Formats: sequence, structure tokens, C-alpha cells
Amino acid sequence: MATDGKKKTSYKKLVMFDFDDTLAQTEEVTLVRDKKSDRIVDHLSGQKEFDEYKLNKKHYFDFSEFKQVSRHAQPIGQTLKLLSDFLRTRETKTIILTARQSDSAPAIKKYLKSLGIDTKSLQVYGCDGAKNKAVYLKTLIKKFGITDSVLVFEDSLSNIANMVRLEYEMPDINFEYVQVVDAAKTDEDLEEIKKHKYPKGETGTEPYQRLLRKIHPAMKRRLLGLGSNDYLVKGAKRVKDYSRSKSAPPGG
Repeated sequence: MATDGKKKTSYKKLVMFDFDDTLAQTEEVTLVRDKKSDRIVDHLSGQKEFDEYKLNKKHYFDFSEFKQVSRHAQPIGQTLKLLSDFLRTRETKTIILTARQSDSAPAIKKYLKSLGIDTKSLQVYGCDGAKNKAVYLKTLIKKFGITDSVLVFEDSLSNIANMVRLEYEMPDINFEYVQVVDAAKTDEDLEEIKKHKYPKGETGTEPYQRLLRKIHPAMKRRLLGLGSNDYLVKGAKRVKDYSRSKSAPPGG
């Protein structure tokens, strides 16, 4: 719950939204430039292209496009409505955590204001790369004194997978991840969305017809079970209680 005066502000719950392809469909790309001529030699759309790109030592990445939000950005109405709802929820801190640079925050807030979103209590954080999101989120959880739960809205499944480890590191907090799906291409996708769409009523917001779905509990367990387990307590393997499981681009 928020406190007044000079005391540290703390909240029971944190709701985190990604920006690109979560709140808006954007067109910004990572440019690849030649170091000597500064000529653009390639452009990369999305996290996958960036992760798979082999950078020539004569080239460098230019993330400058992500400092602004293009006027051609298309708002995603369903998640924007949820953002507005959570901003009005007491005892909940609502933030945007984007993989864009920190100096992109003013442009993001300006864009949201243009859509009629009240951003007075909204804070936007840029973590300068998707790989930094989990660490940055952990820092923000501590900053706001979160004691109850963290709800994440994110389009990238790989980003969610990286954040799932926070459940081990902060076992007293309930984490929930909602993957934002921009389109359903098969009947199977539609059935999955119908079964796991958000919300189920627990947030107090009314149901929406949206292409959002929770990650299935079994999927969450598989993510947690991948790789070696480095989390030991007094020499014993730490056991995760699954009864609680509910199932950017480089600059965004």
C-alpha cells in the first residue's frame, strides 16, 4: 500500500507492461551501420532477427529509432484498456518496462497521452536490451516494496522465460505472466486463447474479447524445468511449489 510523507512508497502488487507489440504495434527497427561511412547496411525488425544477426566488426548497431514512437504506431486497444484500469487500482503500482533505451520514456508517455491515457502516476523504464529485463524487474520489485504479486504483460515468450527465474529468487511473491498474442492463425490458437484468455475475473475488470492468453501451467513448469538447477538451499535442491502456478525488439 502506498504511504505518504517521507516514508518509502510501497505497494502490494506490481503490474508490468512491455511497450512494443504489447501496448502498440510499432515500426521502429535496429539499423546496422558501417563504422567508416556511417552508411546503413541492414535493418533488423524484432528481437529474433537481432539475436540471430552476426555483426561484422566493421559495422555497429544503431538503436536511435527506438528513442521515438512513430506516428504510424497502431495502438492495441485491449491492453491499453487494461493499462488504464490498473492505473486506477489502489495498492497496485503499474509500470512500463521496455527494452528500449531509458531516454525513450518521454516519447512513450507522449504517445500514450495522445491516446487519452492518464500517465500522471505511470512510470516508464527503459532497460536498454531485452536481456536486461529480468534484472531490471527484480530491482523495481524491491524499489516499490512489492509484497504480494507481480503481473507481467509481454509479447515475447523468450522474455517471459527469462523472467520466470524470479520466482525462484523471490519465492514469497506470486508471479503471473500473460503473453500478448497479436493474431490467431489457426483453430488451435483460437482454442488456446479461449481457454486461457485474460482476465478470468480476479482483477475486477470485465472480460474482453481480446487475443491475450495466459501461459498454460504445464508450459510454465517446462520452462522452470529446463537446464541445470543452480538454486540450492543448504545443499539440497530447492523444490518449486507448482500449486501457485497460474499458468522486442532489442530496443523494445
